[in-house]
Amino acid sequence: MKFVDSHCHLFFDEIFQDLDGKLRLANLADVRYFLSVSTDSGTLEKNLMISEERGGVCCSVGIHPLHSDEDYSLCHLGGFLTHDRVVAIGEVGLDYHYDDAPSREKQLSTLEEMLSFPSDLPYIFHARECFPDILDVISNFDNKSGVFHCYTGTIEDARKILDRGFYISFSGVITFNKSNDLREIAKFVPSDRLLIETDCPYLAPVPYRGKTNEPAYVTLVAECLATTRGVSVEEIADTTTNNFFNLFQKAKFLLETK
Repeated sequence: MKFVDSHCHLFFDEIFQDLDGKLRLANLADVRYFLSVSTDSGTLEKNLMISEERGGVCCSVGIHPLHSDEDYSLCHLGGFLTHDRVVAIGEVGLDYHYDDAPSREKQLSTLEEMLSFPSDLPYIFHARECFPDILDVISNFDNKSGVFHCYTGTIEDARKILDRGFYISFSGVITFNKSNDLREIAKFVPSDRLLIETDCPYLAPVPYRGKTNEPAYVTLVAECLATTRGVSVEEIADTTTNNFFNLFQKAKFLLETK
């Protein structure tokens, strides 16, 4: 089996201070590929260094909605879209959960800026308590592909996401005791639109909930998903790995040929 952690943050100190050890443990658990997702220009620089120095790692470029009021140069970020280790734009999106978050207007304008990049790279969308706004914004831009990561929305929103051709990724949240509704949604998502992730160092799955998450734990997400969908873990591994490379075509060339 080969697993992909389709959304992790290897630059955070909780992971980075023992990065080689964490990646070694992941490899022992058959997690072979990692997409380390940037949240601002500073984390992009660190992600580039990580991905250039370690096999199996690629990265993205983007501004997380909770960082949308920070200073950044759109031209500077756009210059990295052709970098050989950058396979996606993200994470980008909207987050209306926090009272002290950047204003909705600022988040919306930043998302529109990210969507305006002249690039065919797929997007990694962060969406929290923001439907239907995020789909309204995306609908103004043609031919965008991507994934809604760490999905926690409703089945109605999932239908809209899938109808527009996007993928849906599940994290350790699916393993939580009170995530029955989310597990029902996981049954509904077509197998060719399914991804798994850790979002580490956050949202560690059961039985590690409340502790630091790490890439090896994506196998626990796969196990829960397999049980939920009534299939083998091997099938989830094959399906989600194939889906990852179908969506992130640049990663397929970059990682599978190394």
